[in-house]
Amino acid sequence: MKKSLIPVALLAVIAVGGCKTSEANYRAAYERAVENRTDIDSTIYGGQRRSIDTRQLTFDGQTFDVKTRMVSVTEDGGGIREYLRPYNVVVGQFKQLFNAQSLRNRLADNGYPRAFIVQTGEPYYYIILSSHDTDTEAARAIVELRAADKFPVVMRSPLPYILHAPIRR
Repeated sequence: MKKSLIPVALLAVIAVGGCKTSEANYRAAYERAVENRTDIDSTIYGGQRRSIDTRQLTFDGQTFDVKTRMVSVTEDGGGIREYLRPYNVVVGQFKQLFNAQSLRNRLADNGYPRAFIVQTGEPYYYIILSSHDTDTEAARAIVELRAADKFPVVMRSPLPYILHAPIRR
């Protein structure tokens, strides 16, 4: 019985060892993926990104980006249409609704219950911390946000910025 197990065990060891991946295999797979990757500018997101109208606003000695996009309040995004004003402070942007909802919920749990999600037609999701009637009010809100001791989310450039969302009445 013991003699018959030795060849089986030897074959198992050879089979498992033969399937072992190596750094070279990972590198080759990565390089193939990079070669086949679609340039973002040729996708719908790239086209939408190129179509964003961006201008600069100077307020209180600071310069802010003001980006214009048509958006709508996202269902189950923590807001209602009446929350949306023409100038909005954006603190997050995502391609996936789940990620946007996660950030919005974190903000709500940490003292920002009026944060809500809006979306574009692609869809692309923006987390709005506050919504204002003028661009200077939105810029003032960003100045106050930057001066705050603690904000529950780490924001990387270009965040925060002002989203101008033309309102259709």
